[in-house]
Order: sequence, then structure tokens, then C-alpha cells
Amino acid sequence: MDSSRRHIDRCRGEIISSWLVLLLFAVSIVIGCIKHLKPSLEGFQSWGISDWLINYEGGFVRRGLLGQLLIELEKIHLYDVRIAITLICVVFSLVILFILLQVFKKQGWSLLIIPTGLCLGFIFMNYWGRRDMLSLTMTFVIFYIYKMAVSRPRGWLPWGTFHLLSVLQILIHEASFFYTFPILMLHNFYRLRSQHHTVGASTGWCLLHFMPVLMTMGLVCLFKGDQQMAESVWASWAAVFNTYQPKASAEIGLSVKALGWDAMETFYNHFYTGYIGCHAPRLWRIPLALLNLPITYLLVTRLNSVKTGIYPQRAMNHTAMSDIVLVQFFALLPMYTVLSCDWGRTLPYLVISSVFFFHLFNQERPLFSRRLSRVSARLQDGISAIKPKHLAIAYILLVLLAPIPRYYAPLDTTNTFQQRFQVELLRLINH
Repeated sequence: MDSSRRHIDRCRGEIISSWLVLLLFAVSIVIGCIKHLKPSLEGFQSWGISDWLINYEGGFVRRGLLGQLLIELEKIHLYDVRIAITLICVVFSLVILFILLQVFKKQGWSLLIIPTGLCLGFIFMNYWGRRDMLSLTMTFVIFYIYKMAVSRPRGWLPWGTFHLLSVLQILIHEASFFYTFPILMLHNFYRLRSQHHTVGASTGWCLLHFMPVLMTMGLVCLFKGDQQMAESVWASWAAVFNTYQPKASAEIGLSVKALGWDAMETFYNHFYTGYIGCHAPRLWRIPLALLNLPITYLLVTRLNSVKTGIYPQRAMNHTAMSDIVLVQFFALLPMYTVLSCDWGRTLPYLVISSVFFFHLFNQERPLFSRRLSRVSARLQDGISAIKPKHLAIAYILLVLLAPIPRYYAPLDTTNTFQQRFQVELLRLINH
């Protein structure tokens, strides 16, 4: 009787704690939305707005598709493009939130990570998230259509739709390649191997299936832009600047200017701000930033550790989720090292795409290699050795206290209440 009562009390404690966490983050997100979704506060030169202005007026360049569509609308009728960008951010933020809530409901998972910095906490309705919500929505659709295509390999319509959407996604944001297609290519390879194809034949068919994707990615890497193209892009928006913010045309926007960066400049800017910090640079931030990765691994592979009292909790294949998270981590290594160390965006790439892939493919076997599954099983056995009660407490504490960043290195910018506390503490130490 006493043990049963203790179990009930523990469950109630978990539910109360998790609801308080959700309430706290919900308030944080609402405040963030009110703060960020004000076009009047965002100038055209800012990273979040100018990124959408990249177009093909100076020639073919990466990320130019959306900007070209927006400027074609401007040629039809002059309008404040920031309003259109705001609407896109709002609509696709709500779409991603809806998809995640449906996935979590069907899988019977705790909702605790959804409002955090490793999931939606930073990019939700935020200009700094840029094209991420649109691109992640396309990732879910591409995963779904790919699943239809491999289940009906002779049907031309699913594969045709898959190739069309894949090419569009890369033209919209080339970073989507890393969290969308390597995992699909690996899945396709092992699916062909399970059908008794040789390694060579499986590799050949896999490359053939993804040839449009690979060719498009090669093109956007080749035509990454230069200073002259940046100037042409910026000049193409002169009518909008002169009408809605007359002094905006004086200096090229930050994202457009980045078209002229060389490889070393790109690496330096991203690595320095992502790992060392730009406001108060310190080398000790590097291990603190890297700490985000094992914390993210634990939180995502154990989504059913804490009861929220919203959905019936169900058993979860932790090893399968671990396989997916590890594959996505290695696929995104270029984003964490050379191309972009924007933790507030790269962590959601890892987490949201892993959740989508698990939801659609976790019933299939084999997902990937047996060797990867053995590694995942050992990692998960170590986590399973923790008592369920202690694991639930640890999970809530990690959600509350982990240095999950907003954008740059931990403590540089704030996202959750614990980071605000840490920032104030750091200021006291420095002064």
C-alpha cells in the first residue's frame, strides 16, 4: 500500500513539475514572439530579414529562389517585404508546432523538449530562425513522400514529387541537405542491401535515386556568390528600401553581404561566435558548448521518461531513436564545424528531423547497420541502468538547467530562465 502511494505521489510530482516547466517555457515563447514579430523593429540590413532578400537578379546563387519570388511580387505591386516574411515565419512556425504535437501525441511522448532551445524555443516565430520553419516543414513532407516512393518503387509520381520538392528545398536553403538527405540515402542503401543487392549495386541505385539532389547541391556550392552579386541583389530592392525605410539602401544587409565571404572567413565567423562567444569571448565556453550534444542525445532518445498527463505514455524504441540521432549528428557535422555553428538553429535541425524520421520509419527493419545498433544499445543500456525515478528527475533538471543556447555560445545570449541567471552571474564575476 505504501509503495503504491509512493508511486502515485512520484507520478503526481513528475506531472506537476513538467507542467510548471511547460508553463514557464510557454510564457517565454509568447514573450519572444511579441518581441521578435514586429517588422518595424527589424531593419532590412538585419540577418533575419536580409537573408530572405537574396535573389537571382545578379545571377544564379544559393538561397535565391524565395527572394526571387518575393521580388517578382514586388514588381507586380510595391509592398513592404518584411510583412510577407513575417507571415511566412508565423504560418510555418504554427505548421511545425502542429506536426510536432501530432507526432508526440501518436508516439505517447512527453512534451517537455518542444519549447526548449534544442527544439522550438529559439526558432519559433523568430526572424533569426530565417527559413528554418519552412525548410523543416518540407523535410517532413519529403520524408513522407520518400516513404511512399520506396513502398511503390515502380510508381513514377511519388519519385517525381520527391525529386521536385527536394530540389526546391535545396534551392530555398542549402543547409537542409545535411539534415534531410544523408539519412535518406543511408536508409535507401540498407533497404537495398536487405533485398540482397550487392554493395556496389546498392550504392549505384542509391546514387541514381538521389542524383537530382546531389546535382542541385553541387550547383549551389559552386555558385555560392561574390561581392559583385551581393551588390546587385541589394540594388534590386531599392524601390522597397526608398519607400519603407529610406536609409536602408546605404549599406548591404548582413546576409546578402555574406555571399561575398570566402571559406576561411565563413569558418572563422561561425566557429568564433559559436564556440568562443562574441560578447565576452572565453575558451572555457568550448566544452560548455560541446556539452549540449550529449545532453541533447539523452533528452531526445528518452522522450518518454517524464509523464506530462496530456497523452497516454507509450513504450519507445530507444535504440532506434539513438540510431537516428547518431546518423543525424554525423550528417550535420559540417554544420557544427565549418559551415555554421549557430547552435540555436543546428540543434533544432538535429532534433526535429530525428523526431520526424523516427515517427515515419521506426517500424522498419533494418534502419541502418547492425554495428550502429550495437553502439546505440550499449549507450541506452547505460541510461537504462539509472532508476526510473532518478531518470525522470534528471530529465527535468536537464530541461531546466542545461546550457542549451539561444544562438551563439552558451551564456552569450539568453533563451531560458537559467541562462538569464547565468548571464547575470557572469556579469558579476567580470565586474
